[in-house]
Amino acid sequence: MDSDKDILLTWAVTEIINESNLLRRLKASKKLVVKLGVDPTSKDLHLGHAVVLRKLRQFQDSGHQAVLVIGDFTARIGDPAGVNKTRPVLSEAEIKNNMETYLTQAGAILELKKARVLYNSSWLAKMNLSDLLGYANQISLNTLIEREDFATRLKAKQSVGLHELLYPLTQAIDSVELHSDVEIGGWDQRLNLLLGRELQKKVGQSSQDLVLLKPLLGLDGVKKMSSSLGNYIALTDSADEMFGKVMSIPDSLIIHYGELAALMGSEEEVKKQLKDIHPRDQKAIVASKIVELYHGLPSAKKALQNFNQTFRDKKIADYLVSELDFSQKSISVLHAVAEAAQCSNTQAGRLIDQGAIKLNGTKMTDPNLIIELTGELVLQVGKHSWRKLGRRR
Repeated sequence: MDSDKDILLTWAVTEIINESNLLRRLKASKKLVVKLGVDPTSKDLHLGHAVVLRKLRQFQDSGHQAVLVIGDFTARIGDPAGVNKTRPVLSEAEIKNNMETYLTQAGAILELKKARVLYNSSWLAKMNLSDLLGYANQISLNTLIEREDFATRLKAKQSVGLHELLYPLTQAIDSVELHSDVEIGGWDQRLNLLLGRELQKKVGQSSQDLVLLKPLLGLDGVKKMSSSLGNYIALTDSADEMFGKVMSIPDSLIIHYGELAALMGSEEEVKKQLKDIHPRDQKAIVASKIVELYHGLPSAKKALQNFNQTFRDKKIADYLVSELDFSQKSISVLHAVAEAAQCSNTQAGRLIDQGAIKLNGTKMTDPNLIIELTGELVLQVGKHSWRKLGRRR
């Protein structure tokens, strides 16, 4: 296998379905239709999106047809994968607003002139009820409700909307529409993408092969990078913002970011490059390489200089502090921590007991202490996360 094919099947990959079939296709030098779907659920693409976009670019550079599907129709439903409650439904205006800069951002990674950029509303919005029922007839309800995210919610007697059951089907219809040979997606998309394989087979097409990628964890070091969780680094962030946010990640993520975000090689190769270097300097190396990818080498050098000045003066840069607003006039420390860390009350209580919580620089020890949401309030969770607390207007 040549080096290009090796990269296609190894970098950031967790699983390939069906690997032997994909290998056969690649060895046959057939030009494959390679699909990646992205829903415009926020205005920003982030470094987590960059992982799947770079995989699509690798296929593009190997001579295959890259197809970027902007899910302007599926965004109205909301992807249920990995969520524990129904997502809020976005309006058409919100989706349109989110899409305005998507192609510019994706163009930082993809060669858009050689890619096919499609909007799935162009076929899904035109589909009548008879067409939809024809596809739905091919899919078992049991297949859908056995999914872990749906099963967990149903067991907890939480609502699962009928429209949510349609999301995997509409994504699968995209694959049928495009006759896709390969679909790229994150690990959490596995069940959605498998449904695409199944539907293609049911309608007489060859089933697409799947390339599933590692998730890039967010700034909290716990959950997958997500715009909705606020734990992300946007592709549109300035050089200083990008550098500072990378420097805020837990030390445990340095190798992870070196591999998936800084493109420093495999996990083992990144470990070798950073061996015997102090964690803070390791992080600076990774941050510099990430900033260089999106802003160039001069900007990366300047961002390092600016960060060192901020760090030496022991200031918290404004871009490291995200806002967290509440509807109430006052909240408990426990409530604030649970919301800031996106964790359960039990986990929040544990963080308080461990001395990991500060409010305006003062360590919080009483989870039941009431915080009046007035004035300047900065909640620090651990060493790397700050949230400015306020009231929702």
